[in-house]
Amino acid sequence: LLQYCTEFLFHMARLFYFADENNEKLFNAWAAVFGVTRLFILTLAVLAIGFGLARMENQAFDPEKGNFNTLLCRLCVLLLVCAAQAWLMWRFIHSQLRHWREYWNEQSAKRRGPAAPRLPARLIKRESGYHENGVVKAENGTSPRTKKLKSP
Repeated sequence: LLQYCTEFLFHMARLFYFADENNEKLFNAWAAVFGVTRLFILTLAVLAIGFGLARMENQAFDPEKGNFNTLLCRLCVLLLVCAAQAWLMWRFIHSQLRHWREYWNEQSAKRRGPAAPRLPARLIKRESGYHENGVVKAENGTSPRTKKLKSP
């Protein structure tokens, strides 16, 4: 029931956002409720499965009667509930961080203003070769320097 109430709030926030894209207040409310709901569900699971079922009189494994109230079964169910809640929180935190990064990148881009386009660097042709970083580069495999003739 808690999970469905949280999901209902999320879908209502989406509907209001589709109606008016500037309306993001329900998303903030959903984000707060989502985290609190995860913690509350974990607390209820530990209390009900860990402590409540441990007090039952019949703790024998009997699949014909539908009794699976053993320590191993309780721990496995509790582990599954905790893993599911942890996975949901992991995905929620990552999506929130991604939205915040996008928001701050948009804000910093608005503050900076449009950047002047840069022209690509071109090689300047000088004499018989191209000069790059102060070094004369050969053009078409030829050397810009003249060869010294060896004396006989």
